[in-house]
Amino acid sequence: MNAIENQHINSNIVSKWQAKIDLLEDLLKVSAILIMKLHPHELEVFVSSANENNPYLIGDRGELSIGSYCDSVVASKAKIEIEDAYNNNYWKEKVEHNGGMSCYLGSPIFYPNEDLFGTLCVLNDTSRIFDDLDHKLVDHFRESIEADLLIDEQNEIIRNASIY
Repeated sequence: MNAIENQHINSNIVSKWQAKIDLLEDLLKVSAILIMKLHPHELEVFVSSANENNPYLIGDRGELSIGSYCDSVVASKAKIEIEDAYNNNYWKEKVEHNGGMSCYLGSPIFYPNEDLFGTLCVLNDTSRIFDDLDHKLVDHFRESIEADLLIDEQNEIIRNASIY
């Protein structure tokens, strides 16, 4: 992991992210939306939508390679969509590793240097087909999060330069 991956994300940015995913949850009407932060051997719930159906808590951690949907996004570094895990031979045995959520749309979040920060995850406890607008919304919010990471990196550079 390089220095940017070890940096502390500014609390103002984290507050912005919370507002963004709460808005996205309102728009998509799903059970949970998460920003997951990648660590060397695990994923951490970094931001979690504040709705009552969401079983995920900020700070929850899970090992990589246990079968979570986010594991697949991390491994492929690509968007993954699962309409209904119970109707998919590969995914149906993995629902328990995903908080009982059977529907998923996840996208990788990258640092400005193109290393993986983590994932943006949309989860629902019932089957759902995500339409083009849903995908555009998720992509827009992911791009906004990545822009915030760039701003945070630039601010860190400025802070370090002003120390000397």
